[in-house]
Amino acid sequence: MAEIQPLRGLRYDPDKVGDLGLVVAPPYDIVSPTLQERLYRRHPCNVIRLELNRDGRDPYGAAARHLEEWIARGVLVREAEPVFYAYFLDYAGPDGAPRTLKGLLARLHLEELDKGIVLPHENTLSGPKADRLRLLERCRANFSPIFLLYTDPARGATPVLDAAAGNAPLADITDAEGVRHRLWGVSGAEAAARVQEALAERPVFIADGHHRYETALAYRDLMRERTGLRDGRQPFDYVLVYLADMDEPGLTVFPTHRLVHGLERVDLPALLHGLERCFSIRPYPFVRKEAFLAELAAQGRRSRALGLYTSESDDLFLLVQEEAEPVRTILAQAGVPPVLADLDVTVLQTAVLEPLLGIHDRALRDQSHLRYVKDADDALNAVNDGDAQLAFLLNPTRVEQLRAVSLAGEKMPQKSTYFYPKLLTGLVLNELH
Repeated sequence: MAEIQPLRGLRYDPDKVGDLGLVVAPPYDIVSPTLQERLYRRHPCNVIRLELNRDGRDPYGAAARHLEEWIARGVLVREAEPVFYAYFLDYAGPDGAPRTLKGLLARLHLEELDKGIVLPHENTLSGPKADRLRLLERCRANFSPIFLLYTDPARGATPVLDAAAGNAPLADITDAEGVRHRLWGVSGAEAAARVQEALAERPVFIADGHHRYETALAYRDLMRERTGLRDGRQPFDYVLVYLADMDEPGLTVFPTHRLVHGLERVDLPALLHGLERCFSIRPYPFVRKEAFLAELAAQGRRSRALGLYTSESDDLFLLVQEEAEPVRTILAQAGVPPVLADLDVTVLQTAVLEPLLGIHDRALRDQSHLRYVKDADDALNAVNDGDAQLAFLLNPTRVEQLRAVSLAGEKMPQKSTYFYPKLLTGLVLNELH
């Protein structure tokens, strides 16, 4: 099934750059223009100049020139031998208790998505893939890992990772959100064999990085055409990944809330009337926001529940699905597969956004009426500030739901999951030539 290999990673040399925390960055798709500017100023060798270069004439060429220069100057140094990397992320969970996500950086052999070896759970958009492909063509390197999950009831890889963590780390960085990132090399034939055995004969699930995985496949195909090398053992036949056990207690999934904007008008009485077909509606004064959010989470553990806030009212509305049949009928009429009908995001899209607000699939693809935020307070503030007309608050998609959807070969709606914490870009780079 999934084949993983160690890699001769490129890593920043602390003797050349100083504090490693100054040269790494969050994933490119959550970097705002303001943060991009801040990262540019933070250090002249910050990885943002590679991953998200802002040269107006030729950003991809500028990134390639930086990469070549930094390697030549010894700012980035290759490992002497191929290694795996243990990568731990220490953070405070949603309940405030300390958690540690334990995983492994490696290179994964690329497989077609229809083989059932690498399993996606979300659809992708063409724009981000075109951008990432141009970057790969010029730089021929991965700057950030794709986040993958696997199942290993025996937890065979965890002792190897824990053993590596007993040594001094290669990197120890605390990011702006207070997440501590620690990295160790996992060398030795025995340790490598145990890691590979733990993942052998198992599929892997894409948690974060669907666009980058499909881009890696496109780049592989492009390089096979250009070079004629199709033996499956070239550097471009692999991609940099982070692998974590799906049952790892340090894994957190946040919801991704929906902000609706750009509608001509919102008729709140008509919207609430339409919602009554599927939900009981419980208003909460905004001053009881904390009680509302707590009840949204509590109801989500028992049944299906959504939150609604609109600029047309001072109340928050808790939408609770007390009877399954009305929603089941709407989903069945829309041809929604049963494995997707279990998802709050599917119910929101099919039973609310499409029939009641006219936000159909094309609007989702064009991102013309929806924005996405992780934090509930940010969603509510967007409505209060006039940046959105409506906010729909959701409970997080569960990992077992992701597994079921992926194994069934189905795809969730866009932005159904938000895995946390986010992996750093620039901790380890993987060359593709």
